[in-house]
Amino acid sequence: MTEEFRLEDLIDRVLLVETLNSTLIHFLLSSQVEGSIDPDRVDSLTQGLLRTRRWIEETTSTKGIPQSTSNILGLIVKRMAQLESLLPKLSQKAKDMEIGREAQEILTILEGGGKVTRKPAAQIASAEGEQEGVVSIVPPEPETPPEPYKKVEVEDDEWGMIGQTNRMINQYSKRCHTLLPTFWFEVLKEIHRYRSDSPHMSDAIEIPGQILVRIVKGLLTEAPGARLLQDLSKHRPPEKYLDPGEMERVERAVAKYFAGLEGILKGEEPNPEDKISDAQTAFDGFGWGGPELEKRLIKRINQRCQEAIQSAEQVTDAPRKVIFAETAKMLCKLQHAILAEPRLREILAQMKP
Repeated sequence: MTEEFRLEDLIDRVLLVETLNSTLIHFLLSSQVEGSIDPDRVDSLTQGLLRTRRWIEETTSTKGIPQSTSNILGLIVKRMAQLESLLPKLSQKAKDMEIGREAQEILTILEGGGKVTRKPAAQIASAEGEQEGVVSIVPPEPETPPEPYKKVEVEDDEWGMIGQTNRMINQYSKRCHTLLPTFWFEVLKEIHRYRSDSPHMSDAIEIPGQILVRIVKGLLTEAPGARLLQDLSKHRPPEKYLDPGEMERVERAVAKYFAGLEGILKGEEPNPEDKISDAQTAFDGFGWGGPELEKRLIKRINQRCQEAIQSAEQVTDAPRKVIFAETAKMLCKLQHAILAEPRLREILAQMKP
């Protein structure tokens, strides 16, 4: 049965379109400033655009809607559909670029920062009759600098955070749906798969690790997360593992986090102000999703991002400033990843009262 046209519904949908427009503009401008495009953010925008277009389409077919209004909304729907078809292509290009950058960074590390030009061997010839031959002196080749960091297969649970969090999830899995906590737990594990000889590596793992443990604990033991996950478990079957697409987003987010720390892990002089500015830009584009999603859990992630930026501004140690700033950027990227993945987004929608 076709719904009756209500002006209030139309106003809500038009405001939603305007919000989406401003989000797209911020995305374009911030991407231009940063000089890169975040594929998780693109996918998150795609999901929001898809749902908004469907709502506008529903409005065009409501009973009693003026024809002129329906025509205008139809044009908006058409333009949104065009954007919808372009964003996945942009996302794929951004993913290819991210993977390409990581591969190039690895090659650069392995090659010692680039190709080594071999100098011709110096030749010293003695005066005729003094020596019988020519002695070639070959200068030693420059040493390959050590890797600033590397990823290994096995996590090193130095601070016990992985074991503690795993036990917590297992304990609450009997009465809570645990896919969202598991997502953040996998991020924690992924961070612990990185190694470096840098003295800053402990902070690089421990600082985001503590925040991730806090996120998981908040979801399982504090209001409103605990109650929402308990209610969800009553009408949604258990889901305890991430699928390959979800896990790929986790791996890319953590890889980008460590790429952002490469300078301090190499021992280079950091520039905290630029890092904090980048983190603030990422935070300004934080992914809240549409009105159909449970915002209270998203707000908790937003608070953790804000706290990380505040810590970056307040601590006096420059490398720690960089670590807090990159942690905030990683959390923002992971929130976009959640909104981009249909299964995780669906969970947030199902929890909405």
